[in-house]
Amino acid sequence: MPLLALIASCVVLISSFVLAQADKELPPNTIDCAAFKKTPNGNWYVGPRTTFDVGPLKAIGLANYLVVPHDTNASFRGVDLFDILERKCGGSRP
Repeated sequence: MPLLALIASCVVLISSFVLAQADKELPPNTIDCAAFKKTPNGNWYVGPRTTFDVGPLKAIGLANYLVVPHDTNASFRGVDLFDILERKCGGSRP
């Protein structure tokens, strides 16, 4: 029985590590961080038109757009652009 408990603990620890590593990986993207500015309230704003790819989504074009957490823009098809910007471009960048 102790061996079974040890094996179960190892499985839980390893799976937690794998999930944490997967969560840290950004999808491949061509986002130009210079095109996005962090707003005083913590959102991201893009002024002039920029076009980029994120994972399987190609040629996403944005202009004069405020990116908010958990944005529901249909163009993003489930991709959380806000999270990607936070992680790639730096959450505290002015």
